[in-house]
Amino acid sequence: MRVAVTIEISNQLSEVLSVIERHLESTLLAVHLYGSAVDGGLKPYSDIDLLVTVTVRLDETTRRALIN
Repeated sequence: MRVAVTIEISNQLSEVLSVIERHLESTLLAVHLYGSAVDGGLKPYSDIDLLVTVTVRLDETTRRALIN
C-alpha cells in the first residue's frame, strides 16, 4: 500500500508544481514539502503540505488563480 500512496502523491505533486510554476514563473524561489509526507505519517487521504517561497508579494489575481 505504501508504494501506491507514494506513486499517487508523486503524481499529485507533479500536477501541483506545474500549476505553481505556471502562475508564479520568475518569482518562484522554492517549494518545500513538509508534514506527514516527509515524516512518514502520510495516509491515502491526507493533505499535502507545501511551503512556496516567492520574491514578491502575490497580487489578488495570482492568489485566486492558485486557489482555483
